[in-house]
Amino acid sequence: MYLLADAAIDIACPRTKVFDYTCDLENFAEWFPGVINVVAHNDVPVAERGREYRETVDVPLRGRRSVPIRVLDVEPPRWLITEGDLSIVMPRMEIRITEPSPEVCTVQWRMLSRNSNVLARLTVLPLARAVMTKRAATGLNRLKERLERGPTEKPD
Repeated sequence: MYLLADAAIDIACPRTKVFDYTCDLENFAEWFPGVINVVAHNDVPVAERGREYRETVDVPLRGRRSVPIRVLDVEPPRWLITEGDLSIVMPRMEIRITEPSPEVCTVQWRMLSRNSNVLARLTVLPLARAVMTKRAATGLNRLKERLERGPTEKPD
């Protein structure tokens, strides 16, 4: 696999709260840049293997795209792994949550490409890496703000 982004942030919240919010991907557009919306696409419960979503994203130089996403692996409240069917990039997202103390957890967010084509690795994937690295840093900062602010306050 080809690493597109790897970022982490400490959040002053219990791990279960962070997992419940972060790994319900219908919340993803609220904190991750470039994601327009995410809608559940089947009746499998949240944070269970087999849950499917339809994600609308802004793709540089290509505009908005609808991407089928499926939960490949999950272990609440530790991790969630998804794969999407966006051609060329063939994304795999990994969210891992550790808890160094009861009041703080660390969220690691990674995006990888399952595309092993040499031409893609020399052309498209480096561009995707630059975009996703910036989005990951911004997204994790937004996630931290949202979760540390509490459930009653809305972000700007």
